[in-house]
Amino acid sequence: MITGRKILYLFDQGDWKSRMPVAQAAKQRGCDVTIALIGAQDTNETVPGFETLHIKAPDGRMRGRDVPAMVRQIREILADTHADLVHTVTLKYAFITGLAALPFPDIRKIYTLAGLGYLFRSPDIKARLMRFLIGPLLRRVLRARGAYLIFQNPDDLVLMTKLRYAGHVNTALIRGSGVDLDSFTPIPEPEEDEPLVLMPTRLVKEKGVHIFVEAARLVKASGMKARFQIAGGETRHNPKAITKEEMHALTADGVIEWLGRVEDMPALLSQAAIIVYPSYYGEGIPRVLLEACAAGRAIITTDHAGCREAVEHNQNGLLVPIKNIKATADAIKDLLTAPDLRRIMGERSREKAEREFDINLVVNETLHVYEDALKD
Repeated sequence: MITGRKILYLFDQGDWKSRMPVAQAAKQRGCDVTIALIGAQDTNETVPGFETLHIKAPDGRMRGRDVPAMVRQIREILADTHADLVHTVTLKYAFITGLAALPFPDIRKIYTLAGLGYLFRSPDIKARLMRFLIGPLLRRVLRARGAYLIFQNPDDLVLMTKLRYAGHVNTALIRGSGVDLDSFTPIPEPEEDEPLVLMPTRLVKEKGVHIFVEAARLVKASGMKARFQIAGGETRHNPKAITKEEMHALTADGVIEWLGRVEDMPALLSQAAIIVYPSYYGEGIPRVLLEACAAGRAIITTDHAGCREAVEHNQNGLLVPIKNIKATADAIKDLLTAPDLRRIMGERSREKAEREFDINLVVNETLHVYEDALKD
């Protein structure tokens, strides 16, 4: 039973709202819940209905020298709150929280590894060096007493087990962060002479932004009628982030329209005919694909860890090889010429979302992990 237990959540200030369903469910189960927002020191933002603490984080990209200060802050919070269980999301915050929690072996640590990101999926020399330097300490943190790992796709689980960062026990596979199906109404795409081909994304190179731009140019050059848009704002804390200046240069020829950050994604997805996401980033299951499924849209994405969890080839979309501009352009052309197939794929996307990605399923599975952790 988790009723009466003290649970501490460490959420990034930029996306805490998307992480709240599980915290709200824990509170409804009778838990004493505290939220610590990382990086909200300037705004003093609070989470309505919850005790809210703040963890100072650097404004720009986090560097190694920033880690000790965050570890100290989290360690103080763990001591002050007397938490029975702490839950954080992403590999980066799992590492930092794990270091902070080393003096507290009786606290249960839940780490949702929402993709392995730059550290484990990039072939860069810098990424390999980082793995070599922090690997032993990261392994100690992830395999520490009371640590439980939630993976969002089976590829990540297999890789981390093979590399001995995860054991064969105290792991769970929960596919994605879930999506609120009630926020997305699957409606027919607008009847337009130029269907909208949309890429919703964070502006990170490895999300495939350049691939999408070049594929759009090929489609346009072939004479096919379509509009192309990218929806996404600038991002921080990533060495492969794309700047505003780079985006303006990419879209200067007018083939692509860059919308910037879009608040009402359900409305935008309802205007699109095709969702394209040519990512080769180390993700769990990308939220944009969960939302595209919920919106009932045909999807083109890569045959890559996480992405292929959301799309079944020739069922609710098409899978293409990573970094393959021509294959991406050909897939777009195939779907642009097949409106009936897009409709069928869109219906299957919604069915998949209802069957596998409903936020209520994810919340219940996560609370089961809490129960298992707290009864040990």
